[in-house]
Amino acid sequence: MTKQALVFMAPGFEEMELTITVDILRRAGIEVNTVTLATDKAVVKGSRNISMLPDLCLDEISVENCDIAILPGGIDGTRNLGANQKVIGFIQKMHAAGKKVAAICAAPAVFAKAGLINGRRATSHPAAAEHMVGVNYCEDRVVIDGNVTTSRAAGTTFEFAFALVEQLLGPEAVKQVNKGVLAQL
Repeated sequence: MTKQALVFMAPGFEEMELTITVDILRRAGIEVNTVTLATDKAVVKGSRNISMLPDLCLDEISVENCDIAILPGGIDGTRNLGANQKVIGFIQKMHAAGKKVAAICAAPAVFAKAGLINGRRATSHPAAAEHMVGVNYCEDRVVIDGNVTTSRAAGTTFEFAFALVEQLLGPEAVKQVNKGVLAQL
């Protein structure tokens, strides 16, 4: 059965973190949909003013049809994710169901706000570290603690994406995808 991933697109998202993650997961054969917080599938502008069209709206997703929910960072994107109660509720439901959740850059602060990583090992962009209250904060590039994966910044996106592929499909899938990408892992 094909694995299903959702990647959230809040206004101000970090484009590299979204596109590299989506690209690597799709190369691995994972079905990935980008999700807007809006009620329509209008273009969403990222932190570098690159506009992208989402696949789904927040009201069209369900925990039952998802293996992993992923939050890219970006300062404004993270603020918008953290201010949206539907996003908070969705990731809390994913976590409670034992499903995987992942966040990169400033977005792990949304997990802290949602109470998902209290007492757990996690990382974030150094600028977001102050928001990681109650977390066993690490400076590793990618941190996996149970069903939660966090990563530092745009420069760690390949490692982040490949860590997600490995968790969902195993190390052989990582090797297969990297034959075409040649990322330094």
